Amino acid sequence: AVIDEILGMLVTFLFVPFIVSWPFILAGFVLFRVFDIWKPYPIDMLQVLPGGVGIVADDIVAGIYAGVCLSVIYAVSISL
Repeated sequence: AVIDEILGMLVTFLFVPFIVSWPFILAGFVLFRVFDIWKPYPIDMLQVLPGGVGIVADDIVAGIYAGVCLSVIYAVSISL
C-alpha cells in the first residue's frame, strides 16, 4: 500500500507554505517517517480499524503530527 504513505506526506506539507526550501522538505519527510514508525497515541489505535481504513488513517494522523511540528519549525525559522 503506497497510497497511505503519499496521503500522509501530502497532509504533512499542507501545514507550510508551498514555497519552502529543500531542508524543510527533508525535515517534513523525516518527521513523517518518525511519527509513522513510532506511532504515538492515538496513531497506534487507528491501525486496527477494519479494512483499509486503519491503514490509511494512521498515516493521515502521523501526517498531521508531522505537519504541526513542521509548521512550528517553519514559524520559528522565519521569526529569527
